[in-house]
Amino acid sequence: MFDYEYIILGIILYFGSFVYYLKVSHGLGHKAEYLQLRRFLPCAVLAVLPAYLAGLPLTSPIFITSFITGLLWIVTYPLFYYMTFRKISSDFGFHLDIVFGLYAISWLTSLKILAINFNLATSFILPIIATVEFIIFLIPLIQWIYYYLYHSCVSEDALIMMQETDYNEVIEFFKQFSIVFNIIIFASLALLYSGFIAANLYPASVQLSFAEAGIVSATALFLTYYLWKNGANTKKQGVFVRTGIIELFLDVKTYIKTTTLYRSNMQERIKDLSVCPDKPSFEKPSTIILVIGESESRDYMSAFTDYPQETTPWLSANKNNKNFILFPNSYSCEPNTVRCLERALTEFNQYNDKQFYTSCSIIDIARKAGYVTHWYSNQGHLGSVDTPVTLVANTADTAKWTKQNLNKVQYDGTLLEYLQEVDPTKNNFIVFHLMGNHFNFINRYPQDFAKFSQPGKYDLIPNYLDSIRYTDYVLKSIWEYSKEHLNLQSLLYFSDHATIPDKRRAPNFDGFGTVRIPMFAYFSDEYIQKYPETYKTLRNNEKQYFTNDLAYDLMCGIFNITSNHYDETNSLASPLYKYTRETLKTNLGKFDISSDNN
Repeated sequence: MFDYEYIILGIILYFGSFVYYLKVSHGLGHKAEYLQLRRFLPCAVLAVLPAYLAGLPLTSPIFITSFITGLLWIVTYPLFYYMTFRKISSDFGFHLDIVFGLYAISWLTSLKILAINFNLATSFILPIIATVEFIIFLIPLIQWIYYYLYHSCVSEDALIMMQETDYNEVIEFFKQFSIVFNIIIFASLALLYSGFIAANLYPASVQLSFAEAGIVSATALFLTYYLWKNGANTKKQGVFVRTGIIELFLDVKTYIKTTTLYRSNMQERIKDLSVCPDKPSFEKPSTIILVIGESESRDYMSAFTDYPQETTPWLSANKNNKNFILFPNSYSCEPNTVRCLERALTEFNQYNDKQFYTSCSIIDIARKAGYVTHWYSNQGHLGSVDTPVTLVANTADTAKWTKQNLNKVQYDGTLLEYLQEVDPTKNNFIVFHLMGNHFNFINRYPQDFAKFSQPGKYDLIPNYLDSIRYTDYVLKSIWEYSKEHLNLQSLLYFSDHATIPDKRRAPNFDGFGTVRIPMFAYFSDEYIQKYPETYKTLRNNEKQYFTNDLAYDLMCGIFNITSNHYDETNSLASPLYKYTRETLKTNLGKFDISSDNN
């Protein structure tokens, strides 16, 4: 009967973790659900296996402290993120927090059992294990305190503030409280720490057989590697650094570091930047807009192909309009958002030897050309895959992200509200960064917008088609409002990369279907009359081949400027455009566009 306690606890941990994961997640696809259903099983087994092999009672303080520590990791960040963002975020899930929590129980218990079995319990080994356990315990505890104080999940701003705070500011922070309060806080932490030490030094009898000691040792070694390993590639890193709170902390740390580098180079970048003319020459204050899509493939867009369903009704209706130019031979330079956009937004591209941090951006150019710059994004503000993009965004006069504004639902249509903040009496350059058609596709559009799929039904290609149709609606809405209220002169749209919706995305180049992107431009009648040569050149070049790392130069051409940081031979808007199907490349120069025979 005694052994059944471990089985029952393992079952509770397994099903409890899975059900909890489903409850505090949003927008999970069936594949994600099935994956975690399988993944949590070995985690739950390992959580109780060392205690079972050692015959360690589940009521033992040695096991209880490990169990509480792991349980806090399972519960804390997923719960507080859900409570903070459930009404505005369409998809999220933190399975690795649960994995870490379950494995932490096993790892900590294994180390303690080995220390006791080999008579190291009374030496410095067990107190060191207890100290490590207490530090791991503190991370979710601090989150509970933060939520109690601010009624929010730990935020980017909070972590930025913590990482940028120096020792004097810490001292000043505690000085604002009474001496009694500070004594209580530090005494409570000291008491809690002492409790961990005492619990782990509690007398326990463990005597493992040779086989049992081998299994527990192998478990401890495996989990030491699996939880804490470090690697340059995110997927090769340990579970700990990929949990929600730690990933956010490291993203903020990287962001601060790269921000410093980008800012320190900014003055060097723009000190010799010359742009002529230095203000727009339209009769009235005007607006130029750049919209960056996400994961949209022209292969599924009826405006670009003979696709059997009408997925782009607005763009299709305007494809023969003289004010619109579609570019059906456009490609992404790389099927990865950041590696693509750090080139598309700056002078840095596949074909030159420049670097991102030393290159002028389209924001730099627009400001020098006399525009007030705006960046509105429905993508994350921080992230290891987004930092270079947010660095460029933060140089704009106004930069806002829906996820930072807790009253913003995260469909791309929410970005339309930001247009109402733009001053129509000024010349404006606006960048919209859409979530677009990023997986999970069903979460990219309101379900009452479903046409090709059944509302609420997970079905990859129909969901993808509906997300494309919704992007078409968002683009139409941006265009209509800006024409009516902001004297829109030009709008350029392209996607960062494409995707193959019914194929699992691979970390490496997975065929030209992942880089065939849509691109189109709109020009007002006034623009066409004022810059007939630019318009004529773009019209003549509409069938030319293009990679979106040249978008910076294309925008310079649309601005109709000359600059010492603008290479006209890179711009579709210039008669000097030098690239052809035979000379263009993708996947950062590794594949020739001419190899795409589809």
